[in-house]
Amino acid sequence: MQRIPRPSQARSQQALERFLNVAADLLQNNQFEDTGIAHIAQQAESSVGTFYRLIGDKDLLLYAVHQRFVEQSRSAIDQLNETLLSQPLDLFAQTERYISHVLMLFHGREGLLRALIRRSSGDVQFRQRFHELNAYIAQSFSLLTLARLQGRKHPNPAQAADLLAHVLLASMNYHTLTGQLGRTPNAQLPAELARMVCSYLHNDLADAE
Repeated sequence: MQRIPRPSQARSQQALERFLNVAADLLQNNQFEDTGIAHIAQQAESSVGTFYRLIGDKDLLLYAVHQRFVEQSRSAIDQLNETLLSQPLDLFAQTERYISHVLMLFHGREGLLRALIRRSSGDVQFRQRFHELNAYIAQSFSLLTLARLQGRKHPNPAQAADLLAHVLLASMNYHTLTGQLGRTPNAQLPAELARMVCSYLHNDLADAE
């Protein structure tokens, strides 16, 4: 996996972060491919020489934006899990909050996510990173779900939780890319998906009514 070395000097670290921010904004607005390095450097309040010294080329910049996206997503998921596990929630409430927070995590970054997904279709390294991120999110959701199971359960809870995690991921990714999921209003989506989870696991839905 290609990586940009982390600069040791604070000034260089700040310059690298500005380059990443500019690249992320360009990807968000579908302008990355058509923007030259000189313009990227100008937007980052830096120089072409600094770009080549810190990064090297646009492909490496794109890899770095993707890597930061994955790292930030994993960190946000870790914090979300820790918060939810510390609260006295039933399965329905926990699942609804989990879905709401994941959707908010990607809200406003739809263009960036679309650009990265497009790149992953023809780039093995991008595809591998997305697979790893999806697996990480699925595992975190499964652990949360199994921690809240009470009453009637699916005959194979671990398998069921893993399947549900991937179904939810596919649903949320589709929602992020298109802005909707069928005819379900966006405001009702977390609750409806949480009901689906509880129903599949044969859990008591009394608290969801």
